[in-house]
Amino acid sequence: MMSYCPMHNVQKGAKYPNMLLTAGLHDPRVQYWEPTKFAATIRHTASDDTIVALKVDMVAGHFSASDRYKYLKELAFDYAFLLSQLGIVEGTD
Repeated sequence: MMSYCPMHNVQKGAKYPNMLLTAGLHDPRVQYWEPTKFAATIRHTASDDTIVALKVDMVAGHFSASDRYKYLKELAFDYAFLLSQLGIVEGTD
């Protein structure tokens, strides 16, 4: 099980890609503190130029928003982060 756990596979000083971690407060499968601890671990051990963004939705569960418009808004947020990391648009970095 340890080989599957992302927390136990973080290597000190390793170069990690920029990442956006998302969580939902009411997620019965992945509790909100798990991506929070993972973000803190990456921020603590990775090289200084790695961006680790964490977004915790205070009303969502495991599958994000059930409302169609909120889902599209969250999807747009994810795409905006991706496009900013690709250098296509300016914004979240």
